[in-house]
Amino acid sequence: MKLLARFPSRKYLQRILLTLIIFVVVVLCVFSLTMYWNMKNTTLHIQSEANRKVLAQVKYNVEYMDEILKNLMMSLYFDNEVIPILNGKDYTYDDIAFKLAKLDKLADSSTYLHSIMLYNAYTDSYLSTNRKIQDNLHGEIQRFEREIDNRLNHQKMKLIPIKITDNSPLSAIDFFSYMMYDKQTNPSEQSKLILNVKPEWIFNNIKVINDLAYDKSSSVLLMDGRGKMYTNENQLSNFLPTPIMERIQSGKAEFEYFTYGSGKDKSIVTVLSLGVYNWKAVSIQSYDYAFRELNGFRNMLIVWTIAFLLLSAVIAYVISARLYRPVETMLNKVRGTVPLELKPFRKKDEWSYLSASYASIMDKANSAELHRFRNRKIIEEFHIRNLLTKSKSLTTEKFRQLLAEHRLPIDGEGPFIIGVCKIDKFEQKMAQASADEQRIYRFALGNIAEEMLSKFCKLAWVEMGENQFVFLASFHGKTISVSSIEGSIKGMQQVIRSYYQLSTTISFVSPFESYRDMENAYTEAQNLMQYRMLLGSSTLITSELVKAEERHEDLLQATHIEKQIIEHLRTGNSEGLVKDFNDFFNYAANLTYTQFMNAVLLMTVTVTRIISEVNENLLRPIEIDVRQFYQEVLKQETADEIKDLFLSLAAQFSDQSNIGDIEKNDILCRTIKAMIAENSMDPDFSLQSIARLLKMSSAYIGRQFKQYSGISVTEYINDVRLDKALELLETKDITINEVMELSGYRSQSYFFKLFKSKYGTSPKNYRLRKAITATKA
Repeated sequence: MKLLARFPSRKYLQRILLTLIIFVVVVLCVFSLTMYWNMKNTTLHIQSEANRKVLAQVKYNVEYMDEILKNLMMSLYFDNEVIPILNGKDYTYDDIAFKLAKLDKLADSSTYLHSIMLYNAYTDSYLSTNRKIQDNLHGEIQRFEREIDNRLNHQKMKLIPIKITDNSPLSAIDFFSYMMYDKQTNPSEQSKLILNVKPEWIFNNIKVINDLAYDKSSSVLLMDGRGKMYTNENQLSNFLPTPIMERIQSGKAEFEYFTYGSGKDKSIVTVLSLGVYNWKAVSIQSYDYAFRELNGFRNMLIVWTIAFLLLSAVIAYVISARLYRPVETMLNKVRGTVPLELKPFRKKDEWSYLSASYASIMDKANSAELHRFRNRKIIEEFHIRNLLTKSKSLTTEKFRQLLAEHRLPIDGEGPFIIGVCKIDKFEQKMAQASADEQRIYRFALGNIAEEMLSKFCKLAWVEMGENQFVFLASFHGKTISVSSIEGSIKGMQQVIRSYYQLSTTISFVSPFESYRDMENAYTEAQNLMQYRMLLGSSTLITSELVKAEERHEDLLQATHIEKQIIEHLRTGNSEGLVKDFNDFFNYAANLTYTQFMNAVLLMTVTVTRIISEVNENLLRPIEIDVRQFYQEVLKQETADEIKDLFLSLAAQFSDQSNIGDIEKNDILCRTIKAMIAENSMDPDFSLQSIARLLKMSSAYIGRQFKQYSGISVTEYINDVRLDKALELLETKDITINEVMELSGYRSQSYFFKLFKSKYGTSPKNYRLRKAITATKA
């Protein structure tokens, strides 16, 4: 009953049940109709064969009577006493009285003879054993002659129906005449011997057959050669339609049967040719009477069919319920796994719902796997960044442990190569590209680099901020061919340009053996990348190329100013730097535009190079964002604005205590933000989760993030989750609870409190206000 109560929502159960019922109904109906149709045809065939046997008896009786009449006719026609009467030209009644008496006695003793008539053509007179015809009181002879003359040809030795009395409907004919004459030509002028047969001799025989074989609604009829139909009461039959009469008369087959009429008036017509006189015996039988037994069987078949259908419906339901049980079990297990946007599948059937559930589960599994992969990737990139920025502080044991524990894609033994890749016209390209295209660009750079360089080395590829992609290659146990590496890198640049229409500039340092030199090598690669302003875009920058360019210092004419700047940078004299920069720009103001730009760029290279040298002796190295400094220089429109940038650099150089910490803090905080972006939908994700993944103190991580971002890790997680909730409210047609769960919250009250605190309204009111605004628009 529980399954029955939920039946309307079980589409697949309905299909199973409906399929079984339809199958049973179709099979049973086809079987019943086929069986009834075959039985009907068989019954009709059996009935027609029975009718044929009955009519065959009529045919036999008529042929037997014809044989008797033929024998009697031949014996009388050639009787020596009859011949004179037929052919004598002159005789008296007294001469033939004795002969007529013998004929009268023969006619009276016969059960089938009505009378015997003799026609003498020479005297044109009739003699008959019947007194009524002999006396011709009412013109019987004239009527007889008219009946004979109505025949186109006198039928010799054949029965002819004759009506000589008035038109009384009591009988259709008075007798059948059977004639014999000598010559066939002009039969009306021939002497004839005529035997008149009682019609009762034939009709009574048919009547007996009718009474024995059929009910009162059926009858056997006789059709003569003219198409006249006679009943067993010696009456003309006119109840058959004219088309049926014509069909019977025109039929050439010895035996045939067919039906005519409809409803209660439907009848079976059986026709048998008698073989003599062109007569036919016709049986008209009631269709209902013939099929009365079959109709009873049909009614019983209908009752049993209905009963069996009802029983089949019950059995089909039981079978359907058993077949459906595994499906229902699966439904109970997967219920609730399909997101709301997939629930319209349930309007089809359970299999659609299960398919959608399976797809949803697989999506979640794939998403979880991708989620774990991204977390591993974030951790991997974090440690690679640390290698690039503080490799000097790692012991050999710690370095090997780091490689093994996090499965970093580099070898522990050198030689190593570090390179920096930048996308030319980065801001312009990113402004034109969508978010998906930007992700593709970043992925393509690393993927193509791995494909082109993997044949030489193991490669780690990491993004170190906006438009700075760094690769760390290890060549353990291999001989390094710098020219081969340069060829592969140039090929990489061509592939990126060909497939993504991106121009890239790449710098890489000479091979080094110890992992401790990674930090210096990374700094050197960054410094080499600074020469992109001098060497142009789409360039492969190496130390050799930079040295070759540095030999042409035709613009450095203020040697004294340069020496002063180098000295003050090494001593950390910020006031002296301010004076030196003022002197430099006073000198550069007298140069042409091209000389000025070259001098400024060369001064930038010199300053950053000296700062790198100074960092080797500092406990906390000083780092300068050269890329940002270059961009700011190129953006300025006057010499005074560029001078202000160099003066601000002098001020930044004076605060040595914070420079190193800022970059390290920047790397850590970017890693934390990436992890939060990937895991914010997990309600259990927190500051402690980040600490476990990074294997650092949660207090240290929280303090560094707060110092860098100005807010705590928990506040930043809530900001990311609330931004996600706002996006879902605006773009998805789902419930508030689902928005809450997809944003990473479990407690509704806590979610509502944070949402209202940030946006000044509840999630429900926010969605309602957005809907009203959209409607008005």
